[in-house]
Amino acid sequence: MRDVLPTLRQWNDDGRRFALATVVRTRGSAPRETGSVMGVTDEGLVCGSVSGGCIEAAVVEACRSALSKSEAQKLSFPRHSSDGAHEEGLMCGGHVDVWIDPAPVSRDPSQWDELVGFVTGDNGCVLATRMDPFVQTLRRAGDVVCCSVLDTAVTDTYRSRRSQLVDVAGEEWFMHVLAPRPRIVIIGAVHISRALVAFAKALGFETIVVDPRSAYAQFDVEPDSFVQQWPQDALGGVKLDEDTFAVALTHDPKIDDAAIEILLRSNAAYVGALGSKTTQEKRQAALREKGLTEKQLAQIHGPVGIEIGASTPEEIALSVIAEIVKERHARS
Repeated sequence: MRDVLPTLRQWNDDGRRFALATVVRTRGSAPRETGSVMGVTDEGLVCGSVSGGCIEAAVVEACRSALSKSEAQKLSFPRHSSDGAHEEGLMCGGHVDVWIDPAPVSRDPSQWDELVGFVTGDNGCVLATRMDPFVQTLRRAGDVVCCSVLDTAVTDTYRSRRSQLVDVAGEEWFMHVLAPRPRIVIIGAVHISRALVAFAKALGFETIVVDPRSAYAQFDVEPDSFVQQWPQDALGGVKLDEDTFAVALTHDPKIDDAAIEILLRSNAAYVGALGSKTTQEKRQAALREKGLTEKQLAQIHGPVGIEIGASTPEEIALSVIAEIVKERHARS
C-alpha cells in the first residue's frame, strides 16, 4: 500500500474513480506477498502489482468490471495448467486469491483520510475487512476499542507484521497490516555507509546516519537524517523499536561500542557490527564488562552481512542490506 498510495491519493484528488485489488491469500509459490495491492481506474490506468505479470490483465479487467457494476468480488487464480493455452493462472505453480474493492474511498471518505494519515505519518495500523457480508474497520496499532475477539485478532496480527486471513468468531476477516516504514540506523558516515544509504532508500527504508565527525558527512544519496553527535547523545532522539535495524560501521570502538551498548538495551530488531572475529571477541568482552548479558551479546550480527566474498565498500553494503532484508522477513 505504501508504494502506491501517492498515486492513489492523486487519483482521488483528480476525481478519478478507482478499484483496489489486494492479494488476500497465497498458497505455494507466489510472485507477490499477501497484502500486495494494485489500483485500477475506470479508464484503465494502473499502479502497483498483484502478481508481477501473469494475472495482471485479468485483474485489471475485473477491477474495471467491478467499477462499472459497483460490486466487490474475490477472485481465485490457481496454477496455470499446461493444457489451457489461454487460461489465466500462475506460471510459478502457486495459488492466489485477490479481493477487489470498487469503492475504497467513496464508501467511507473519513476512513480513507485516516488511512492516508496513518501511512504517511509512519504510524502502524490494520485495515480489517470482512468480505461477506462486507464490514471494514481501521485500527491504529495499539488501539483497543473494546476487549473484543476482533481487537485481539487485530493486535495479534499486527504484532506478526504479516497481512493474512484470520478466523474471528467463525467469520473470515482479512487483516491488512500497514506497518511503519522500517528504518536503518547507521553508525558512522564511512564509505560503506554511503552505499548502504543508497541501497536502503531504494528499498523503502528510512535512513538515519550518526557520526560525530563532520568531515565524513558526504553522500551521493542523502540520508533522511544525519546526526552529527556521539551515539550516546544522538540515539536518545531516535526511535529504537521492532521496526529499527542498526549497524555500526566506523571500526572505532569509541563510537561503535557506545552505540552497540545502547542498541542492545533497546527494542531494535537487528544490531550488526563491522569487524573481524577477533574484533567481535574484543567488543563482546568490553560490553560484558559493562553489564550486558550473554543473551544480549548473542543478538549482535558480526561480522556483519551475508557471506558473498565482499571486498569493496559497495559489495560490503550489499551484503549488509541483504542480511537486514532477510532478518526483516524472517520475523513475519
